[in-house]
Amino acid sequence: MLAAYKGIYSAGRRAEHTPDGQRKPIIAPFATEPLLSRMLRGIVALRVGGRFTWGMPVFHPFDIKIEGQKATLHDCQDNRNSGQMDEKTSKRVLHGSENTHLVATLLLVEGAWKVSTLEHVREACSAGS
Repeated sequence: MLAAYKGIYSAGRRAEHTPDGQRKPIIAPFATEPLLSRMLRGIVALRVGGRFTWGMPVFHPFDIKIEGQKATLHDCQDNRNSGQMDEKTSKRVLHGSENTHLVATLLLVEGAWKVSTLEHVREACSAGS
């Protein structure tokens, strides 16, 4: 389950550098609806704006709950070494922050965990949560 959660980040980065029609097969092993479509739309918007992401978050998952074919996890990500970069200048234009609190819902789909939703929450977290 954690592999699927972490996998959406690297898959998303790979998909950003892939032509439009070839992105879904890269992300689909890690994400299901509604997140799958949301990620695909987000990549289009990012690329139209002449940007792509750089770096990877440091994951700090906590409060993991599995109930049958559904799971939730909280993550207190450190995103200080990730963000957005301008495609033409390669200048880093956005940086993430420390202690970004995310909540993911994962579903067991045909024997594989896939992230269904990923939401940023305002509730504070710390890496030791």
